[in-house]
Amino acid sequence: MGSRSNIVHVIPMGLEMDRVLGGLKEFPTNHVILLYGKDGSSSIEIKARHNGEKLKDLISATIDIEERMMDIFDFYSAARSLKELFSDLRSRGFEVYVNISTGNRIITSAALLAVFMTGSHPYYVQPERYSIPEGQEVLSHGVSSVMEIPSVTIVGPSREEEQVLKVLGRLGGTARHETSLIPYLETVKGFFKPRKEGESKRSHLARNRAHLSRMLRSIEKDGYVTLIKKGRYVNVSLTDTGLLFSGPPENAPS
Repeated sequence: MGSRSNIVHVIPMGLEMDRVLGGLKEFPTNHVILLYGKDGSSSIEIKARHNGEKLKDLISATIDIEERMMDIFDFYSAARSLKELFSDLRSRGFEVYVNISTGNRIITSAALLAVFMTGSHPYYVQPERYSIPEGQEVLSHGVSSVMEIPSVTIVGPSREEEQVLKVLGRLGGTARHETSLIPYLETVKGFFKPRKEGESKRSHLARNRAHLSRMLRSIEKDGYVTLIKKGRYVNVSLTDTGLLFSGPPENAPS
């Protein structure tokens, strides 16, 4: 574990406080990011934000607190947002610790996926006991233990395949026909083999088309894109899973 100055906790806020404080005690930090749902009028969100205010009163003197809102009931949207957040924090030198015991099941699952995609650190806070007040939500009390969960590596698409997904992301997630991707991918170093001596432009383009076509059918099989034939052309669209790996490609033009 790193020093507290380079550790950041990402904590989905909910109905419980002890499990939030338990994680902060186990892995000391100077920086916390609290996550809230977008619907601030729901009873759970009102309670979550009330708990956030209580937390700020307790720790803001020694810990910097940042607050973010996201759709905590949309798995893919949350996973994309969290992957982007964790990747950004890690690129800035932070070790990212994520409390997976304080949010709803959807945000917890999305956070775990984003953790595994970015090499971050998930942890779970076990309470001492639960209670169910009449007419109220299940609540936990105290902290029995804090367990850091082993992370795994998600293989995902190859580097070449990810470049295709990134180009599609830059194009809004859809290409009207697969050959329209070629000019963008030609700017990605090493994606296509160079033109051979004596090879015509037409033959070189046909070779590039064949290479891209094979790759698209491979990532379609893996569930990253959908291909729909329309007349002479094949439309290409990112799936929700493909969106998790999309973004601005490294070398594609603006």
